[in-house]
Amino acid sequence: MEDIVLIGGGGHALSIADTIINGKKYEIVGYTDVADVHSPLRYLGTDEILECLLDRGVINAAITVGYLGKSSIRDRLYYRAKQAGFRLPKIIDPSAVVSGTADVGEGVFIGKNAVVNAGAKIGKMCIINTGAIIEHNNQIGEYSHIAVGATLCGDVRVGEHTLIGANATIIQGVHIGMNTIIGAGSVVIGDVSDNSRVIGVGGRI
Repeated sequence: MEDIVLIGGGGHALSIADTIINGKKYEIVGYTDVADVHSPLRYLGTDEILECLLDRGVINAAITVGYLGKSSIRDRLYYRAKQAGFRLPKIIDPSAVVSGTADVGEGVFIGKNAVVNAGAKIGKMCIINTGAIIEHNNQIGEYSHIAVGATLCGDVRVGEHTLIGANATIIQGVHIGMNTIIGAGSVVIGDVSDNSRVIGVGGRI
């Protein structure tokens, strides 16, 4: 197995670590963060240690800081890792169902029991969390987060840096703008413009 370092601690890191362990492709050497978050994983130090890890032959990294509507930290960490020379592989749970015709970008995390159906395109650094359903021909913009249990029907488009909250439902053919938050449990029945907030039933009808 190849070594991998997790950049970021906390609960989301534990979910990704569990998927990595179950996948049996990478060996986790530990995690970096601004401080020790007392995770069961090994704390390696701050991000300043990343270049040392590269020198020791650890060339794989996963950005394991979650996204709850502000993804600038994930952007910054991604570019730092790339500039240092790390590879950011896709992390896909063995229980997830991902179509062979889906296009999954760099650094994407797909969690337990998620479904990514035929023709879907998932941009780099997206989070497709536990039990989320991405139906056929969806396009999910870079750095977006589809939260636990969310359902995106066919031909949905989601802009970059957007959060689709837990158990939200996006009706087929809807376009969701970038930098948008769809609240947990919302039902979106029409297009939503950039920089919007939707709670309940929303979207242009």
